[in-house]
Amino acid sequence: MQVTWKRNFRILWLGSLITGLGNAMTLPFIVLFIETLGDFNKVELNLLGAAAFSLTYLSKALVSPLWGKLADLKGRKLMCLRASGVMTFTILMVGLSPNVWFLLFFRAMQGAFSGYINNANALMSVSAPVEIRGRVMSKLITGDITGLLIGPLIGSFLATGVGYRGAFFVTSFLMAIVFLTTLFGVKEDFVPITKKELQPVLPIMKKIGWQFFLALFGSLLAVQATTNAITPMISLLVREIDPGSNNLVIITGVVSAAPGLATIVMAGLVGRLIDKLGALKSMLIFLTSAIICLILTSMVQNIWELVVLRFILGISDAALIPSIQVLTIQNVPNSIFGRIFSYNQSAQAMGNVLGPMLAAVIATGFGYKSIFLFSAVIEILALIAWLIYSKQRQFK
Repeated sequence: MQVTWKRNFRILWLGSLITGLGNAMTLPFIVLFIETLGDFNKVELNLLGAAAFSLTYLSKALVSPLWGKLADLKGRKLMCLRASGVMTFTILMVGLSPNVWFLLFFRAMQGAFSGYINNANALMSVSAPVEIRGRVMSKLITGDITGLLIGPLIGSFLATGVGYRGAFFVTSFLMAIVFLTTLFGVKEDFVPITKKELQPVLPIMKKIGWQFFLALFGSLLAVQATTNAITPMISLLVREIDPGSNNLVIITGVVSAAPGLATIVMAGLVGRLIDKLGALKSMLIFLTSAIICLILTSMVQNIWELVVLRFILGISDAALIPSIQVLTIQNVPNSIFGRIFSYNQSAQAMGNVLGPMLAAVIATGFGYKSIFLFSAVIEILALIAWLIYSKQRQFK
């Protein structure tokens, strides 16, 4: 059993890395690719670029509950195969796009059939030994984060060397490797159940308590919205703080990479803290840390303050998602586990959609630094939800 979970971890970590890598390799220049597909003005390009990003996550949010039901019936490995297999096809088709509407359609399809990383997390959360589950989950997310960090660099070389379409073809090939390694390497101890045996989810959720699920889904949406709220405008924030810089691209890269780098570096230590303190206490501590960090970030006066605070925020991120996953498995029975994990996925996807959209509106009215105050408010609401749940649990 020990050998099995360790092998699963290595394969799923690699799969998460390639999935994150694939997204980061292609998204930075997707607007430039769209520009080659027609004669668009600046406003049209901005809208089409936003649509190419948002449609993927919106369709993911809408469809995830359907996949969650199938996961409860057939297991999480099948969901990883479904995601990697279909994404191999949809990413290839995006690369073959003859026009922008074809591209948008397959970007939406990619979102509807995605979910490798979430299902890899779900599979590992139930197969990792209980006493080190926090460490395992913290280390697993470093795969995705590593891919997101190095993806833009590799993508820029690919786009330059083999063109925009070639970058999508390479990404499709890598996803095919993920499919094959998962198919032949991952072992899941799952006993299929019939549709008749599938228990309805709402009565069980009600029995567990709506306070828990409000905190669970709300914090996932908040963390994801906070992570991505500033992302589309990070270069503009850097230019505002340091208008005379001659290294805008490099500095923006450093600022962007700081949270992910912190997550990778601190994942082991943070995972041990989760195992020692417990997932709920870790949630409260690191949500508080993130809120303080975001408020301080709204007052930065120079680039290095921004880099340091973004790094500290990354440490909180390294703890929050694994804590949420551990809390999910501690509170949710196996009979509805796949569906709840899919709702988690929908909440994260909606955070990816709402965060940047609301941040753009707020930045227009109040400036870029105000985005961090907006993010802090969202995480305060998540903290309040967990405090309510914590208090309610004490009286049970």
